[in-house]
Amino acid sequence: MRLLVLSLCLTGLAACAAAPSAESPAPVSREVHGTWVIEQARTEPLLDKRRARLVLGRDGRLSGHTSCNAMNGSFTLQGDALRIGPIATTRMACGPLLLEQEDRILTALEIAATARVRPDGLLELRDADGRGVLRATRAPEQP
Repeated sequence: MRLLVLSLCLTGLAACAAAPSAESPAPVSREVHGTWVIEQARTEPLLDKRRARLVLGRDGRLSGHTSCNAMNGSFTLQGDALRIGPIATTRMACGPLLLEQEDRILTALEIAATARVRPDGLLELRDADGRGVLRATRAPEQP
């Protein structure tokens, strides 16, 4: 197929200039809703992010996991302004490092005032003073 496209381009077809490249990256979604892998909470990266997720549903429901406990709650988003309601968590026993990580995630969500997806695709939650409190990358879609 690549040879056919190349030969058509060599014959002077104008469509070759608009032909998509197999190497071109997919456009970055600026949509805040969806499933995110939490990478950093407060000023530190997560120690264990295998299960650390934040799900922001279109219905205003927040859910996810802190790597220690599951969490759920509600949120409102108007433009970039974010307001997160009380968050409920399960009560699993975890080691001190995971509990500290959980505390940083829950505190970050509690003080978050804005949410935006940067041009590079990173979700950023910031507090009322504009300080970054949580960063996440979009989770890969499940087949």
